[in-house]
Amino acid sequence: MPAAQAKNVIIACIDTRNPPQRLAAFDGLNVNLQLVIGFGNPQQASLFQAADAIITEMHPVTAALLGTLPRCKIIACASTGYDYVDIDAAGKRGIWVTNCPGYCTDEVATHTIALLLSQARRLPQVRQLVRANEWDPRPVRPLRHVKNQTLGIIGWGRIGKAVAAKALALGFVVVAHDPFIEAAQMLAAGVQPASREALLQQSDYVSLHTPLTAATRLMLNAPTLALMKPGAYLINTARGLLVDDAALLAAVDNGRLAGAALDVLATEPPAPDHPLLNHERIFITPHCAWCSEESDEAVWEWAAGYVAAVFRGERPDAAVNSVNSK
Repeated sequence: MPAAQAKNVIIACIDTRNPPQRLAAFDGLNVNLQLVIGFGNPQQASLFQAADAIITEMHPVTAALLGTLPRCKIIACASTGYDYVDIDAAGKRGIWVTNCPGYCTDEVATHTIALLLSQARRLPQVRQLVRANEWDPRPVRPLRHVKNQTLGIIGWGRIGKAVAAKALALGFVVVAHDPFIEAAQMLAAGVQPASREALLQQSDYVSLHTPLTAATRLMLNAPTLALMKPGAYLINTARGLLVDDAALLAAVDNGRLAGAALDVLATEPPAPDHPLLNHERIFITPHCAWCSEESDEAVWEWAAGYVAAVFRGERPDAAVNSVNSK
């Protein structure tokens, strides 16, 4: 019998940092790996046309791009989020879309707590004192202990649950809101369920852990931010477009919020003159909550595993769409 034709897999990276050199999930399979940096280069067009699968790292996959992939069977997102892929258009073309849920749960939860504590202890402001050789903390007060402070978590998925567990261990009172989760599950974890409005009104810190959907887009806007407890802090390690940047800036400037800590923005990277970047009460990290040496290795292997399953004629476990036959 002739050998099976090799499958062409495109690995599309954001940049040249830490691209996978080998993926164990493809061991024993006849796979050609091709690394490309981004989409849109005309010289890459023929590569994509010949691709049987694409593993992508946060690159937009539009309906127009999908229309140029006659052989592709799967778009494997090397990320938890998949809002940058047109999953409906992919399904109509018989193309699976998968994500990697859970590969960086602990990393994001830990980063969330780090951002929260940076605000609680006003570490960015304290650092500025040291740079100015000031050793009196009074200019950055008030400083409060975190025990019995209330943390509100919007989104009770893997990361929201992990954040809650860490926060409870630190002595926070935790409330949570998720319309898709039964209250009994939260209560069993020592967390009080609440409506979104009640959570905003009573929380000293609000942390976002929802996917970006039509229902959650700009969910923190001028009216909802106005519901937040005066002097509260907003933490966002989920998606930038959950928050209206202009409304957040206004809420901090007018004193409604004491500050915010963000790992994600609506546009990344932001323009150098973005008004949130250098605000003294808004602390921003560069979408790095997911990052660790372990998670960086795991995400590519997880994505490759879903591709390998499709090559074997199986339904990938982490599919986020349904497909027409192709």
